[in-house]
Amino acid sequence: MKKTGKCILVCAGDMGEEEILYKEGDFLIAVDGGLKHLARRGLVPDYILGDFDSLGEEDLPLLEAFREKHPGGVTTLPVEKDDTDTLAAARLGLERGFSRFVIYGGLGGKRIDHTLANIQTLVFLKKQGASALLTGGGTDLFVLSGESVTFERGFEGTFSLFALDPEVRGVAIRGMKYPLENGTLISSFPLGVSNHISPESQGSVSVGEGMALAVLVRERNCSN
Repeated sequence: MKKTGKCILVCAGDMGEEEILYKEGDFLIAVDGGLKHLARRGLVPDYILGDFDSLGEEDLPLLEAFREKHPGGVTTLPVEKDDTDTLAAARLGLERGFSRFVIYGGLGGKRIDHTLANIQTLVFLKKQGASALLTGGGTDLFVLSGESVTFERGFEGTFSLFALDPEVRGVAIRGMKYPLENGTLISSFPLGVSNHISPESQGSVSVGEGMALAVLVRERNCSN
């Protein structure tokens, strides 16, 4: 049975002072060292999962205190495994019936490999019929396939679209500096990089066939 709320994964990457948007009905998972991000914001997760290689010694008491109160709410993963901690958490969210995901703490920092792995997690979730957002530092990443997104008028920012499949067809970009109608993007040429949405326009993007990665860098608040 699908849940009406969303599954929120809080990972161990850089977050700064970013707010975690969490409300009743959401399922909040601390992914490994993401537990410390929640603790510093006064949030208690619904579940903790990871191999805990990114949880510092000073934060281990947080894990043990949670485990004592919720013995069934912690999964310790092996260090040597095929799934990343984030992908394992995404699988858990799917098993719990969630079809909307938000991933915090999965961007930036020195580990570009982790960022790329989290982008692949977005693709995995899309293929399972779920929607997912990888967010941090004013940047949102999400996968589009056979769908459209419209941004609210008054939004200002940079928008990029990259082909994840060899070809992405039926691409329409409207209300931006560089419009496109029924275009094709290919994975070997970054044609869709660094477009611009002005606050006077209402930007939108549609993708027909294939999967594309959308990257939205916010300059003002907006919703999509």
